[in-house]
Amino acid sequence: MLSNKLKYKITQAISPLVGKSVLVAFSGGVDSTVVAQLLKTVSPKLKLITVTSEWISAQELDEAQEIAHQLNVEHEILEVDVDTDHIFWQNPPDRCFHCKKLIFSQLHELAMRQGYEFLVDGTNASDTSGHRPGLKALEELSVFSPLRQGGLTKEEVREIANFHKLSVAKKPAMACLASRIPYGEEISIDSLERVEKAEAYLRQLNLSSQLRIRDHGNLARIELSPGSIKEIVNKDVELIVRELKKFGYKYVTLDLEGYRPITPD
Repeated sequence: MLSNKLKYKITQAISPLVGKSVLVAFSGGVDSTVVAQLLKTVSPKLKLITVTSEWISAQELDEAQEIAHQLNVEHEILEVDVDTDHIFWQNPPDRCFHCKKLIFSQLHELAMRQGYEFLVDGTNASDTSGHRPGLKALEELSVFSPLRQGGLTKEEVREIANFHKLSVAKKPAMACLASRIPYGEEISIDSLERVEKAEAYLRQLNLSSQLRIRDHGNLARIELSPGSIKEIVNKDVELIVRELKKFGYKYVTLDLEGYRPITPD
């Protein structure tokens, strides 16, 4: 049962959208899935849009399609292309601003073209701390963030997901493949592809952890939640190294400090 306090926050989050037509930027993560679940009963016209591009893994796209099917809400895939001279590929510290500006500009145009009154995303109240240049792009494009509006934290979002028995309730936070490349190092299609392949292989090992491959050219740095570091060293380490080298890495390392969001130096 949800507490009265949490119910009040949910009301604050969705009340501006009651009776409105809404387009949801949908990644298939717990945040955007909860947004979609909450809006199902209050929005007469609701559609989920999942963006795909070179920096979005095929696994994430497949999962978003499956979760949209579970929600039984109209779903569309929008392919976003990035020009080769776009600043995104230079990977500056405010890369997320330029990326979200590009994506949400196209989503905003789509929303207007299809007659939606609101474009919303899954930003929650916990997403306002740390290095978050993407938030500026959302504000500039008037993207509405209902979870943030209601003051709903990540923990509370997961509580709501559990209450509604959503399959994503315990899904780890994800980020685009470009986030695996240290700021200042140029992003290439090759680097994105080898990160995607390496992470897909490691996920097959059923590690109970956040998982990232930080790409340093020919070196792969594996980040896991601290509690899972022992878990991976008990696997066949030689096999792991051999498999990751197949994807183009010369060196494979395990970061003993564990998983942490990437930030500018």
